[in-house]
Amino acid sequence: MNVLIINPPWPGKGFGTRSQNRIIKHRSDKYLQYPIFLAYSAAQLKETGCNVSYIDSVIQDLDLDQTISEVKKKNPDIIFMETTTPSIEADYVNLTELKNATNAKIIVGGPHVTYFHKKVIEDCKAIDIVIRHEFDTKIANVVSNINDLNNVPGITFRSGDDIIDNGDGELPDNLDTLPLPDRETVPWHWYVEAWYSRQPFMNMMTSRGCPYHCAFCLWPQIMNGHKQRFRSIDNVIHELKHLVNQYGLKEINIDDGTFTTNKKRVIEFCQRLRKEKLDLIWTCNGRVDNIDDEMLIEMKKSGCKMIRFGVESGSQEVLNKIKKGLTLEQIEKGISMVKKHGIQALGGFMFGFPYDSKKTIEQTINFAKKLSPDQVQFSINMCYPGTSLYEYAIENNLLLAGSFKEFDMTYGPVVKTVDMERAELEHVLSKAYREFYFRPGYILQTLLHLRDIDEIRRVFRSLKSLLNTIKLHK
Repeated sequence: MNVLIINPPWPGKGFGTRSQNRIIKHRSDKYLQYPIFLAYSAAQLKETGCNVSYIDSVIQDLDLDQTISEVKKKNPDIIFMETTTPSIEADYVNLTELKNATNAKIIVGGPHVTYFHKKVIEDCKAIDIVIRHEFDTKIANVVSNINDLNNVPGITFRSGDDIIDNGDGELPDNLDTLPLPDRETVPWHWYVEAWYSRQPFMNMMTSRGCPYHCAFCLWPQIMNGHKQRFRSIDNVIHELKHLVNQYGLKEINIDDGTFTTNKKRVIEFCQRLRKEKLDLIWTCNGRVDNIDDEMLIEMKKSGCKMIRFGVESGSQEVLNKIKKGLTLEQIEKGISMVKKHGIQALGGFMFGFPYDSKKTIEQTINFAKKLSPDQVQFSINMCYPGTSLYEYAIENNLLLAGSFKEFDMTYGPVVKTVDMERAELEHVLSKAYREFYFRPGYILQTLLHLRDIDEIRRVFRSLKSLLNTIKLHK
């Protein structure tokens, strides 16, 4: 069975980031995150004996005609694509053309098609099967039973003129049973992020799911669930040894929803890195309310370079309404603690919640400057389908977007705010980035923290990416 995994073209400003992104958007540059769920999918398909190939038209600069030409060379029996809300209209066009060119079975996964699993099959005649929620752990079973799907859980599929709903299915608890991501079929060296310091740089995941209930966060609500499922530390170290021995890995990004939830496990991971003499630097996602000095000391000693924190807003009222579960005081204390231990802090901030106003927008920008993390990520809230914030927007007639393509962050906010017109927020990202990064105090802070040539290169690379981002959102 020939299976093609594909990321087809996505027209629009900049470069579209479908896979592996909780905040789906068009970027200003081609620093795209490694699509690890696609690599997991390839590995599991290969275990069943499938011949698996891969095309990424965004990375490979292929238009639709060129993509179709490359696809025909693969002669696929099955084509799988990960879809998203802002790309879905382009996805329908791509999938229809792929179907016409190959007559392959078309399988799709991702948050948008999970939420609208019946509707997307109705709307796009090319789609044969939707794998709901966590697609990479289900795809091998789907393909193995492609000719009789009636007893395959976790899918919705087309059967003649009927659409059959087989239910959500189960998510696997024992992640150690999964094969390692296939970084050859889905080439690891195609993808890197602007903030890396050393190469080879790669992404990995040590858990799935997130126990927190932020109203805007897509993955736990629609893809991986709120129950956090952990790989064993032995299994994680096994993968890291493989990456070091096979590829000479020097820097790893741990892309768990929240890596720092289990203090004992984090400390065990740090101590094993040192015991195994894995000379790596690494980055993870954390929360300010589950870190402490003991954990951070171990993280720093084991090579932790940076922790990314979702701050979201500088307004306590907004934080409460989006169910962040944090106070401004906790955030200040946490960021300060991380910086004290010589670990970089990245703060993520969002604008355009239904509860935002001119006042709260300014509070958020000012709070970012007050915290002065080493790096920031400013985003516009998109309230994707599948989140409780989307349901709130629909119920209260707050949705501004006329089509799903407007959810790519280049059209401005997609919901009404308290006292701002849509046009007033169109340039907020450009404004926020300029005000934060071009402060004399921040520039001095950055220069004082430069320790080696890798960090100097990272800063200049990040500056170039920043200027491109400001231009894209101006």
